[in-house]
Amino acid sequence: MSSDPGTPHSPGPLATKKLKTLIVDDHPASILLLQDMLTDCCECFAATGGPQAIALFEKALRDGKSFDIILLDIEMPGMSGIDVLKELRLRELDWRKQNLLFEDRKFARIIMQTASDNPQDLFDAYLKGKCNGYINKPFHKKDLLDKILVGS
Repeated sequence: MSSDPGTPHSPGPLATKKLKTLIVDDHPASILLLQDMLTDCCECFAATGGPQAIALFEKALRDGKSFDIILLDIEMPGMSGIDVLKELRLRELDWRKQNLLFEDRKFARIIMQTASDNPQDLFDAYLKGKCNGYINKPFHKKDLLDKILVGS
């Protein structure tokens, strides 16, 4: 397993096409757990905060290798997951407009994750941030894979 959060987690032997996945969580143990759960179907990159996630996201866009999936923790210090979500969507849209790409690339699927039971978080994530899904912590591997693999 990589100790540098910006490098990919080594892929598992079972999947054929790995989904390029960005895990954003302020707890390194949560990142390692998610990488382990997703090793067979995802090439995982990680960020421990909003600014790092935005930088990795922008680099992927510039390189023409955008993320398929983003797992984004809602509750993080400094920059909340909702704020990161909004920034990612704005930057994705701006990049597409600048490069005149409207239909030939899909937008990243962003799945929010949290231990919070605050309904305002759901409202903000779906309506204000335009996330694609939501999963409550703690979750089982099967539930996570169901969220990840739907629509991929």
